[in-house]
Amino acid sequence: MQSEKGKVLKKKVEGEFEESTSVDKLVETLLRSFLKSESNYGLITDIRTDVGYVFRIAKELISEKGFDIYVLRVKNEIYLAKAVERFDDLYDVIKERSLLRAKKGLIEIWDDDESRILHFLVPSLRRHLPIEYENENERERIIETLLESYMD
Repeated sequence: MQSEKGKVLKKKVEGEFEESTSVDKLVETLLRSFLKSESNYGLITDIRTDVGYVFRIAKELISEKGFDIYVLRVKNEIYLAKAVERFDDLYDVIKERSLLRAKKGLIEIWDDDESRILHFLVPSLRRHLPIEYENENERERIIETLLESYMD
């Protein structure tokens, strides 16, 4: 899911820090860089500290600063999403190509088995997070984790 563009952004963001930079400042800079990027999706990976702590910081900063970002933790990764401008078109394609695996409250999880992508959707917020998986067991674990994460 990480493209060459993402790697360039990662290098650019890494260049903005010194070793002594706090985790709070790092997360805030990552969120600001994501907002400036052209991508609707982001992923914070390779976290060398407590992932739960980074996730809490991200949620707090999004709330405090009024960032228009949806954040979701799946195991050791933190997914970020902006509102999708043409969400209705995307939603139609997903419904056409995928099977609805779970629906809970405001969220839907669709499975595009052919591409091995789970689509985590929050239609009312126009949010979409594509999550790749390798096999059926991983797909089921991710769905379970997504449903648990949504409750946070």
